Amino acid sequence: MTGLTMPNIALIGLFLTHIRTCGASNILVSPLIGKGSHFYLSAAIGEQLLVRGHNLTYLVSNAFEDHVKKSRFGEMFHYEVFKHSIPVEDIHELFHNLSRSLSSVGPGNEYNVSKILFETQRNDCTAILEDEFLMTRLRSANFSSLLYDTTWVCGAIIGEVLNLPYFAVVPYPSPCFHTASEGSGFNPTYVPSIMTSYSSVMSFKERLINSLAFVIYHNLGIQVTIKPYKPICERFGIADPYDLMKKIKLWFVNSDFVAEYPCALPPNVIPVGGLTSRDPMQLSSDIEDFIQGSESDGIIICSFGTILTLDDSNMALFKMFVEAFTRLPQRVLWLVKTSPPFPVPSSIKILPWLPQNDILGHPQTRAIFFHGGHNSYYEAIYHGVPVVAMPVIADHFDVSNRVVHFGLGLKLNKDNITSDMIYEALYEVTSNSTYMQTAKRMSANLRNRPMKPAERAAFWIDHALNHGTDNLEISAEHLNIFQYYLLDVIAFIFLVIIFSVYFTIKCIKVVCSRICRFRNPTIKEKAK
Repeated sequence: MTGLTMPNIALIGLFLTHIRTCGASNILVSPLIGKGSHFYLSAAIGEQLLVRGHNLTYLVSNAFEDHVKKSRFGEMFHYEVFKHSIPVEDIHELFHNLSRSLSSVGPGNEYNVSKILFETQRNDCTAILEDEFLMTRLRSANFSSLLYDTTWVCGAIIGEVLNLPYFAVVPYPSPCFHTASEGSGFNPTYVPSIMTSYSSVMSFKERLINSLAFVIYHNLGIQVTIKPYKPICERFGIADPYDLMKKIKLWFVNSDFVAEYPCALPPNVIPVGGLTSRDPMQLSSDIEDFIQGSESDGIIICSFGTILTLDDSNMALFKMFVEAFTRLPQRVLWLVKTSPPFPVPSSIKILPWLPQNDILGHPQTRAIFFHGGHNSYYEAIYHGVPVVAMPVIADHFDVSNRVVHFGLGLKLNKDNITSDMIYEALYEVTSNSTYMQTAKRMSANLRNRPMKPAERAAFWIDHALNHGTDNLEISAEHLNIFQYYLLDVIAFIFLVIIFSVYFTIKCIKVVCSRICRFRNPTIKEKAK
């Protein structure tokens, strides 16, 4: 044992505990395009897969290649880069246009941008599959499986073309809605559909509307985000894109029933809500000094992610934010790429990037004002911080409804917002101790798990690579609509009941007829 110190022995022991019996696997990851919250979800899982000895390769776009490689994950993974079907500048402009949804009234802007974005994604998928050099590299890498973000069905298509089993990450709330194709128990009686403001307790009218909303949004999602890829699937000789959803081995839903309406999930749907949540790291000196300067009042985070960018369309909103923040006793850390062209008081610190998770974990953080992003929602819960949400697009509205339902904070409407409303909402959640108590209670519940969410996801992927998932998959995908909803059984029972009633009535009529025939001669004899 010469030359081996106790620390070295401990390190060797730690290393040996991570050696897997199956050896290292090469896993391909399709994190949408490699931008923002969608990338961070799969990156959190990838980080834990590295701990388990696997090799990760991320397929990202040339528009956000630099963004990914400059992040803290830049040196962790291998990367393959695909080229967009349109110039990179146009991709950046598309996402910039989404920021205008914040100041526009109604969903018009979101609809117009999404329509172009969906078309671009379809063309990008074709471009990836037609890129012979890229596909040759992917085939020669000997990947064992693929992990992809369900926002872009192209991930499943790539998995099929490469003949790989694939796992899916669902970044949105309402896990049973998004995994209905897997047989999740979405019952509109007590599970609210997406894009509704209902809770798990509904009146008859709400249950009726909720049922219709589920049918409409479920089928609309299939027609808009999945069915348009059918020509691509036919061209490359693979199954219908909707059928690919039924071939997913494991679903990782970014939800936890601490902060989600309960519903029944199949064994291969794994809740991993809070994937990006982690213990705080030390802050930079400038941020720490700013926070300490708030003294007992503390600070508020304002973070609208990439949704809030400074341009002429949002200038009035920026001034509104500043007016509200100035009146608060707390200091405000504000995520904005560029500073506004007007004076900002010293109680507001504007930064182009915020270590949000680390600031949320600071003991002097009193609240977060955000757009209803799903990752931020769970990060706030993890660190026990109340929130004020102002939803802008898509699932932001569903997240904001959960904020109110669970008592974590308040919701504002961007279409009729004023500086007074922002001030009053932030003042309420920071001065009313009920919100902080709720946040701390939910935090304690979320943290009380044997594994952290990313660790759990990595464990199940590792388990699936070792043992398969046949024992976890239910056979719902093999059933047609009549079998799945027992319509054939109900029809059979109904026919049996009808036949039984009919037979019983016939028997009664026969018996009554016999009795009458028996009684009639007796009456005649008495008459004589």
